[in-house]
This record gives sequence, C-alpha cells and structure tokens, in this order.
Amino acid sequence: MALAQFPELRKLPKGQKLKLAEELWCAAVDDSAPVSAEHRSILDSRWKAYRAGKTERISLSELNRRLARK
Repeated sequence: MALAQFPELRKLPKGQKLKLAEELWCAAVDDSAPVSAEHRSILDSRWKAYRAGKTERISLSELNRRLARK
C-alpha cells in the first residue's frame, strides 16, 4: 500500500499527516512484542537519565507545537 493510492491524504498538512501516522502506529503496535537487547539498553539508559534529571523535559503542548511546525 502506498500513499499515492490515497490522494486525499497527500493533500493533508504535514501536522495532520503526523497525527494520522501516530494513530496508525498506535493501532498497529503490539506491546507484547519482544524488545531487542540493544533497544532495551537504549531505553534503560534514557530512563535512567530522565530519572536523574539529566534530560530536557517538555510539556505535551510544547511537543505538539514543535510537531505542528514541521
């Protein structure tokens, strides 16, 4: 399946395309799928940095603003 098959979707603004992509991803993701050791290591590292206050945190509204600009 290709985006070209859905011309009405091609006309959407980038922000709406991103929201649609997120909804499609959430509908398709399987939380029971195994996580590779490499990805688990990255996730653990990011979680530790977050818990230690070493990462920049932004609000959901700021995230949405940044995504809308793309």
